[in-house]
Amino acid sequence: MAKNKKILLIVTIICGLCGVAAGVMATVSSVKQKMNEKTVRIAFYGLSEEYVEILKDRIPVEEKITLKCDILSEGKVDLATIKGKYDMLFTWRGEITDMLEASAEEISSKILETMPSSIRNKKCVPILLDHCELAYSNAVIDETTGNVPASFSGFLSYLNQAKSHVFSPFFCAGADDRVLAALIGCLVEANGGVTAYNNLIQELKDGTSFDVLLDKKLCSADFTLRSILDMLKSWPAEGITHPSWFNGQQSDLVYFAHDDQVGVFLTFLKDHRNISYETIRKFESFVMPPVSSTTEYGIIAPAISCMLLSKNSNSKRYLAEFFTEDAQTELSNLTMLAPVHSHAQAYDKQADDVRYWAASCPGGALPDLYLAVYQRNPAGLAEFAKNVRNAVK
Repeated sequence: MAKNKKILLIVTIICGLCGVAAGVMATVSSVKQKMNEKTVRIAFYGLSEEYVEILKDRIPVEEKITLKCDILSEGKVDLATIKGKYDMLFTWRGEITDMLEASAEEISSKILETMPSSIRNKKCVPILLDHCELAYSNAVIDETTGNVPASFSGFLSYLNQAKSHVFSPFFCAGADDRVLAALIGCLVEANGGVTAYNNLIQELKDGTSFDVLLDKKLCSADFTLRSILDMLKSWPAEGITHPSWFNGQQSDLVYFAHDDQVGVFLTFLKDHRNISYETIRKFESFVMPPVSSTTEYGIIAPAISCMLLSKNSNSKRYLAEFFTEDAQTELSNLTMLAPVHSHAQAYDKQADDVRYWAASCPGGALPDLYLAVYQRNPAGLAEFAKNVRNAVK
């Protein structure tokens, strides 16, 4: 009996010591976490200096919190380093955020509830939306279809009718690799829906050679990249666009638009903002219309987004500062991009329309091909654009 009591006493002492040790460890862990949270480490990638400063100004400066903000050089950044070093990442949603999504923290439901359900993302929350838009000449619309086309067949009909009114019914800055890739993405998405667009993105990510990719079926219908490129190749001969549109510069686009010699042009909203009011006021912005209303489609609307890469409670608190109605109104006014908050005032009609289209499209807002595939690989984008130009000559 005495021996059993002695064993019981030893076990009790050991259990007690283990409990004390566990308590000490928990206390140390809690203290360490609180100390770590006094520093919030923030990374910015792929955003213009202007956008970075606008975002930084929304982050509170608090006496007891140290903010460490780094602007990461564009290129092949190491994602493991980003994950291990930073609490928050501000960037465009795309290839980088897709790769980090699995290990990112979930966004508060209170934040997500401020925006339309079609653009909510639990791991990569949008803050502002750009848009790859079609800008239609109001004068040519009045002289042809009477309304901005709501279907892809209507879009093609408009281009053919515009031939008797302008020199170039369609135009874009095709010499810009990103713009050219965005046009291809818009046409694929409009004709094959979200499924075809996502399949194209995956094939490009997988490194499928261009020659093989040309005839890959991108959705259940007999729809391929070649069909889009063949259509574009036929447009100069049909009088729909300039013979060297794929080498066109933004300055050429502005020249044609200013002289009322283009029926519709493709551009990003952020670039639309750099066109003089005297010129752009003559155009009406719209989405690339889908081939069918029954197809699940979205819009190509790049999103300035944020990811939480750690459990830092301060970073979660700071993120919420971007999603009040007043904050979203201010952010839209400063950037001239579209807010994501359902009730915030947009900078203007164009920004408000982008939010509406993103909310009403089943597929929501999608990144353009550059962001979705080549965000860290500009050489890959250049190669893709080169292959497209060779195919449409």
